[in-house]
Amino acid sequence: MTAFDEATTRAKLPLVSIVTPSLNQGAFIRETIESVLAQTYPNIEYIVMDAGSTDETHAVAAEYEGRVCYISEPDRGQSHAINKGWRMANGDILSWLCADDVLLPGAVQAIVDEFIIHPSATFVFGRCEMVNRQGNHIGTTFAYRPDTWQLIHGFDYVPQAAAFARREAIEAVGLVDESLHFGMDWDLFIRLSLLGPVISIDQVLAKARVYAETKTSSGGLRRWRELVGIMRRHGEKRYPPAYVLYGAETLRDSLLRTNQPTPTWRSRIRNVVWPLLNSSFERVRIAALTKGVQGWFDDNWAGPSVTRHFYGGGEALVIRGRLPPASECPKLHGQRLTVLCNGRVLSGCDVVPGSFTLNLPIPADEVKGPIEIKLRAARSFVPKSSGMNGDIRRLAYYIDELAIQ
Repeated sequence: MTAFDEATTRAKLPLVSIVTPSLNQGAFIRETIESVLAQTYPNIEYIVMDAGSTDETHAVAAEYEGRVCYISEPDRGQSHAINKGWRMANGDILSWLCADDVLLPGAVQAIVDEFIIHPSATFVFGRCEMVNRQGNHIGTTFAYRPDTWQLIHGFDYVPQAAAFARREAIEAVGLVDESLHFGMDWDLFIRLSLLGPVISIDQVLAKARVYAETKTSSGGLRRWRELVGIMRRHGEKRYPPAYVLYGAETLRDSLLRTNQPTPTWRSRIRNVVWPLLNSSFERVRIAALTKGVQGWFDDNWAGPSVTRHFYGGGEALVIRGRLPPASECPKLHGQRLTVLCNGRVLSGCDVVPGSFTLNLPIPADEVKGPIEIKLRAARSFVPKSSGMNGDIRRLAYYIDELAIQ
């Protein structure tokens, strides 16, 4: 292919603009830059907005002159740097990548493919691997199902490093809120979700570093207060599940930071008390998470009560699920499922082990308005209490699909 042919091909593809806000991240920024430049998608614009680093960032960036647009000037914080970069950018699809995070091979191509398939999507996100300062694996996020209520009231399930948004959608909601320091990505994703469809893909697209100096880990009470402001600004509840979830997380992390070496007698007391406190925090976290996901977990297990909100556009409720064999989960034997639509019972049926499908007509007077679906199971169990494993969730059956068609 000639240079002219390559330029013509690029001109027909959506331009993806990635902005990296940076301040003294010289230890990581080379890997970040390399991860963007190694993408196979041919139409990427990459901008690094540095706030005046005093470490090796400038020297590293200079090695990529001509391939990366590098700007070093004071800014008013990370949110301001992102907005400055986006306003300079020409892309149809926008994202930001922190200077200590990386994109995985093929990430941008996977994102663009989804935008082409779903032209009305406001943003697309994938999964993200969490790593420590040294790059060692900590965990990987789930492929969460987009749900605006859950995003506002439950928790921020969108991994920012693996999320890309349509430019016209970002401009419609007003870019990043520069008054926010910790939860600006969550706030932006909520506003985009309220604007239009969101697409989730089951592919790990990025790696995000988690270590003590990151804002998420060190924000403490200040971070929690900001997150509470976000959930209350967009939500309908003063104390949603997210309030408890992030509050317990903040308190636990604060205690961990103060869990320093002490005299022997204090250490003995701490060794007894801390596991009890940690167990209590975990129970609170699971209770808040259950409410946050409205009873339907991302491994497809469902609790005894599941709630989902829909906004018209279909005439039938489709539920596909599974009940484990009685030999595995004897406490679920004799399961019965009740389905309600805006408080009206649609069905009450017995569920036997194996797969099941329910196809239930939506009442004619409910089709066009907001629809709240509730599923109530008669039987449930806690795996840990049953001696199966350490899972302390209360579980009832599996849901593989819950949709209005």
